[in-house]
Amino acid sequence: MKILLTLAAVAAMTGSAFAADMAPRTYAKAPPVASATSWTGCWISGGGGYGLYRVDHDERIVGFGQNVLNATAGGDGWLATAGAGCDYQFGGRWVLGAFADGTWSDIKGDQMVRISGMGDSTIGRLSNDWSWAVGGRIGYLVAPSVLSYFNAGYTQAHFKQVDFYGSATPLDFTGGSIPAQRFDGFFVGTGIEYAFDGLPGLFLKGEGRAAYYSRKEAIPFCSTAGTICAAAGAGAFTGDVDSRRPIVYTTKLELVYRFNWGGPVVAKY
Repeated sequence: MKILLTLAAVAAMTGSAFAADMAPRTYAKAPPVASATSWTGCWISGGGGYGLYRVDHDERIVGFGQNVLNATAGGDGWLATAGAGCDYQFGGRWVLGAFADGTWSDIKGDQMVRISGMGDSTIGRLSNDWSWAVGGRIGYLVAPSVLSYFNAGYTQAHFKQVDFYGSATPLDFTGGSIPAQRFDGFFVGTGIEYAFDGLPGLFLKGEGRAAYYSRKEAIPFCSTAGTICAAAGAGAFTGDVDSRRPIVYTTKLELVYRFNWGGPVVAKY
């Protein structure tokens, strides 16, 4: 009996020592769920680009019954732009948003002007110096950090006053001008926006846009004394009417900062 008790005690002590020498079991944590940048939120943007215009313009003499000039003017130049908007991501891959932006530009070229009794020797510098737009966009996430989108909306553009000068001799035909005008129209565009990895809230956007404006008429006037104007305000061109319809094409590259609502979302791709 004593022998059995002794053997049991030795076995118990040996088991305890063996258990103490064993290393504790470790458990690996499950990998975190992959998440994608949230495209829901409001944003601001700024950047620059390049633009060009095509202006179809007609000129007629009041009472003549038909146009005396049908021509197309073209111009190009650089631009700066800034905007703001809000987006909402839904259905995993879709993004819907609204925005407004403004553009300051120096898109310019020459416009021929035909003045009654003076032939086609008069030209002027036609310049688009600013525009603004408001609209909406819908986009599709081709990758968690890449949005391809289409936009459209309302736009207004301003073209500066056109001052006349001679095509052969600049000092000829001075003093006359076509007044500055604002044109209303619509735009359509498409672009790609990219979310920078490791830079929360920072995006890069590239966009191309075409803006189509309605036709407007203007009557040339004497803006200052010159070779064809006795003084500012003299009614030298009351019989002439200038009609213009612009189309403006722009390409822009912008940095975007997004104020996300709710942080990252789980992407289902």
